[in-house]
Amino acid sequence: MPQHSIATSLAQPAMNTVTSHVIDKIAQGYRAAQVLFVAVRLGLFDALGKRSMTAAQLAKALQADQRAIRMLSDALVSLGILVKRGPAYANSCLSQSFLLANSPASQQALIVHNAALYERWARLFDAVKTGRPVPPDVEDQRLRRDALAFSRAMAASGSIQAAETAAKIDLQSAQRMLDIGGGPGVYAIAFARRWPELHVTVIDCAEAIAVARDNVKKAKLAAQITTLIGDAFEADLGGPYDFVLLSNVVHQYCPEWNMRLIERAAQALAPGGKLAVKDFVLRNSRTGPVGASLFAINMLVNTPGGDCYSGKEIRDWMRRAGLRPVGTVRLRYPSVVVLGRKPQLTVENGG
Repeated sequence: MPQHSIATSLAQPAMNTVTSHVIDKIAQGYRAAQVLFVAVRLGLFDALGKRSMTAAQLAKALQADQRAIRMLSDALVSLGILVKRGPAYANSCLSQSFLLANSPASQQALIVHNAALYERWARLFDAVKTGRPVPPDVEDQRLRRDALAFSRAMAASGSIQAAETAAKIDLQSAQRMLDIGGGPGVYAIAFARRWPELHVTVIDCAEAIAVARDNVKKAKLAAQITTLIGDAFEADLGGPYDFVLLSNVVHQYCPEWNMRLIERAAQALAPGGKLAVKDFVLRNSRTGPVGASLFAINMLVNTPGGDCYSGKEIRDWMRRAGLRPVGTVRLRYPSVVVLGRKPQLTVENGG
């Protein structure tokens, strides 16, 4: 056998092993997610709190099977979410920070939201065949959530990135801001804290605004933040504003609806004002980054026309609405802010 053929045959099993591992990791990704979802739904982390408990004690507290709880808890230890000392389990620093109901940074609402999404993702095959979203009745009835629960989940999600976004967009000279689809108000709060002279108006549905008002009250920013219940496609947006924010909004809609929304935002801007479209932005080829590509599939499963979009698509919408794209701001993966500015009024010479 020629030398190169021997080398190729020896290398082939190793290459196949590496390739197979990549495929296996993707194919089995649901397992770790379900372990986390189930633990949150059971109330396992809150049951532990700041103490240690054996599997028997946990099973009794959670009214669950002891063997199953032991296996679930061991899996959580392997994932770095719990710690184990002898036969007893305890919350790790990670779970104490993000998985307890009373934690300031609690992600429980978001995780339950993702558990419900998981049920719809199981019907992705149907969504791809038909092009229609998966109906809500496929979900476990115990995971049914209303708009209020969704707003709480989005508050848990948004709080992670809101401060970063406010820190990276210069609003030093701005006085009035509009947060379209601002939901639970976490971005309004972050911008108000960052820029004390800024007055922010948040517009969203009644359920989202109820959560926003509660969050604004807790933040003691009622003097800076005004809430408005309404449909951003139809309501009087007020203005003019120096800054308009669309954070994680455009992925909910088809291109035609997004064009309408950006036109309305542009009309509400003062001359020289800026529009920020923050979202999971795709590369122009639409083939990545992975986080944005997978979120686009989430929109396929859950909405009739939603998608993720490239920076070029967003800039094209801005230009058609009379705005001038002025750059991008990169945030924590995979989020990007695309910025546009409304031209200043020009004064014509004349007699």
